[in-house]
Amino acid sequence: MKKLSILTCTMIALSGFVAITVWADSPHFLRTSASGVNSDGTLNVCFKIAGLGANESLTVTAGATADATYGCLNRGGQCPNAANKVNVQSDVSASGTFTSGKNGSITACLTVDPPPTSLTCPGGQKLVLVSVSYTNANVSAPGAGTASVPPGTFAANFFPQCP
Repeated sequence: MKKLSILTCTMIALSGFVAITVWADSPHFLRTSASGVNSDGTLNVCFKIAGLGANESLTVTAGATADATYGCLNRGGQCPNAANKVNVQSDVSASGTFTSGKNGSITACLTVDPPPTSLTCPGGQKLVLVSVSYTNANVSAPGAGTASVPPGTFAANFFPQCP
């Protein structure tokens, strides 16, 4: 009877350990947020993922749909009323690999850049990001799925004098 009790206790302890191990390998997003648009046109996307074991590496991707307008700025700080402006719309993303701490979670931020442009400006003018907006911001990670980032739209107009 005593051997049966020891065996039963051992089985209960092992099943509890297995349950904790399975739970610890279930990554999920606890929260997401975004801030910006920053002065360089970037968007910061932050997140917290839990349900990892200690010291596990996970690649996380932040993404959004971006709509950027580029133009040429003259020395007088004006955008000439010319055809040297371009609007670029595309999906943008940034990825990073993070390692969980001993509590099995990761809290971090990724910075998403505006889409690039091929616009070139004539002499005496410089290329500027006139405005940018980001929608549908999200973060994703293998096993954790994809989580949306509230509130939805992040925008900035850096040169309101540019038509």
